[in-house]
Amino acid sequence: MKVITAVVNNPIFIQIQYYTLKKYMKCNYEFIVFNDAKPFSDYSNGGDITIKNTIEETCKKLGITYINIPNQKHITQTDAAIRCADSMNFILNFQLLNPDRYLLIDSDMFLIDNFDLSAYEKYDCAIVLQSRNNFHINYFWNGIYYFDFNKIKNKQLLNWSCKPGCDVGGMMEQWLKTQTKNIPNPDKIRHTNEVFHNDDIYYIKHLYSCSWDESEIPENLKNNLRLINYIKTDPRNQNGKYYCEIYDNKFLHYRAGGNWEKRNMKLHVELSLKLRQTLLD
Repeated sequence: MKVITAVVNNPIFIQIQYYTLKKYMKCNYEFIVFNDAKPFSDYSNGGDITIKNTIEETCKKLGITYINIPNQKHITQTDAAIRCADSMNFILNFQLLNPDRYLLIDSDMFLIDNFDLSAYEKYDCAIVLQSRNNFHINYFWNGIYYFDFNKIKNKQLLNWSCKPGCDVGGMMEQWLKTQTKNIPNPDKIRHTNEVFHNDDIYYIKHLYSCSWDESEIPENLKNNLRLINYIKTDPRNQNGKYYCEIYDNKFLHYRAGGNWEKRNMKLHVELSLKLRQTLLD
């Protein structure tokens, strides 16, 4: 089994992922980093063109396999969603050429409790369902998913490209249609302890950004006071709702770590260092 991530700009996140995976992942795995940092001055790196090399050095130091994503064409393509879709399809091609069980986590997503894959591995895949156009378009998010490439059918239809009215992965609608006709309402999957699945697909639940508060902190995390304090004091919170997200009660999503929101990079560095202290110290 392989755990993979695509890193755009933050070697601190690699450190946190590496050590939290070692602590909480209760099965054998190989960790692979896809290096998507830009070798040119860009909003995603705050103008620091050395980050790509820093990511490589971080991986070497920790003994992590890394693969550089060719992204020179992103110099003229500045749309964050199209860039991301392009890189996700590069990763998809790698997965198709190297069939295995894959758990992909976003560059700013971290395990925060024990996880043994048993909830996912009985299915072909585990996905975070997304919908647009009043649920007439169903696809899924690229930030966390589990694919068993030895079981998945109709692999030729897998496509992370955007689609009008959708963001990254909108074209996954075509593949999803071939898998099932019984697609649940995504709103019912959120903020619930109920498990949603069909024969081949497990639907990952999540507490999504700025929609939840202290009253919905999962039971297994209520004693993790340092983590709760980090979430509660995040300056990005809005109207008493938390900016960070939690997936299946096991994964913390810092969110927008690739700086597609184009915030001040100083804020991301400060919050990243605080998160490292929270999760590792």
